[in-house]
Amino acid sequence: MTREHLTNTVAKQLKMTQVEAYDIVIAVLESIKQGLVKEGKVTIRGFGCFSTRNKSKRIGRNPKTGEPAVIKARRVVKFKAYDSLKIEVNH
Repeated sequence: MTREHLTNTVAKQLKMTQVEAYDIVIAVLESIKQGLVKEGKVTIRGFGCFSTRNKSKRIGRNPKTGEPAVIKARRVVKFKAYDSLKIEVNH
């Protein structure tokens, strides 16, 4: 699902304009992003939990040349779906 499709769905369900729905979608996504940046975790009950974790620096390989390459340390985003979402997806 793209952001455009999500905006269209919100607009239809809430009977509002595309512009209003787009603003809502952007506000929600921005709030999730800010929560991850500031607190490292965002939990949405009945849906799942977004969290960040640190990955340390490591040696990898350049897929084109096969030569060793350093992969920098970084934070990555992880998502864990709640059981209710898993059940819904699998039915």
